[in-house]
Amino acid sequence: MKPPICSICRKDFRRDTASGGLVSFKLTEEEAQYNERFKQPGFVGHPKGKHWFCSEHIEAARAHRHLSWQEARPLIKKAGGGFWQAINPFKK
Repeated sequence: MKPPICSICRKDFRRDTASGGLVSFKLTEEEAQYNERFKQPGFVGHPKGKHWFCSEHIEAARAHRHLSWQEARPLIKKAGGGFWQAINPFKK
């Protein structure tokens, strides 16, 4: 499993996991097939379609969880500026 680092702004919130959360998105066929591996004994890793989000991006992520990650990512980025917008407000 990946550590709790926001998939949008890369904020590391391992020391305060209550400030964010894990969101599951709709899986593509390929992602669902990949995730079947987790049913095998001894298979480890991070499941496709599950992403960590900080407190600034968690609500936007939850609002778009009915979409695939590829569809949801640009919408979540647009919804909340967060860290990267703060350091570079001209980057879209």
